[in-house]
Amino acid sequence: MISVVGFGSLLSEVSARETVPGLKNYRLVRVPGYRRVFDKVGIVFISRHGECADSLELAACSTEAATDCEIIAAQFECSENDFLQLYEREHRYRWVEVETRHCQSGEITQARMCTGYSDLDYRLNKCVTDEEYQRRVGQYYQGPLWRKDILPNPRYLGFCLQAAHSQGKAVLDNFLDSSFTADGRSLRDYLQQRPELVPEAPVEYSYR
Repeated sequence: MISVVGFGSLLSEVSARETVPGLKNYRLVRVPGYRRVFDKVGIVFISRHGECADSLELAACSTEAATDCEIIAAQFECSENDFLQLYEREHRYRWVEVETRHCQSGEITQARMCTGYSDLDYRLNKCVTDEEYQRRVGQYYQGPLWRKDILPNPRYLGFCLQAAHSQGKAVLDNFLDSSFTADGRSLRDYLQQRPELVPEAPVEYSYR
């Protein structure tokens, strides 16, 4: 079994089980030394959800190293086959091994987590040919994938907020204070400026 950390929509156990039906031992953990950043263009927003490729509201959630920060995330185990499917879904991320601490027991374990990449590294290491890049990205979107000028996709952001809220106030507060827009604003500050983005009703969202 492979241990995986989910930090965005997978904070919803329902979403996690829809994404990885065979997962085991779903629990909340702390991941020290990382923060969330909405700085990756979500191709799925364009390819499956009808967003305009020229929009600035295309950002999905990633992570980056930050010594003074800690995220609360979900951790679970899955089979190699389920992980390969998850790896495919999250193809534009870089996977790293991180240390986690169980929120209840304090048990320390290791897990795999998606983190930030660069366009050059993605092209060189994940898309070996131009044809593969065109199939995965180019047919939908022509610009850089990792940007400092994009904003969270509103529908996806709403889903992530609900996922965090489903785990309680402490998890939601952590999500607001350990998540940042691509230009460096905390998510809490961003939402104070954009209160209309806070969902009042359940948001339906799916990567499938």
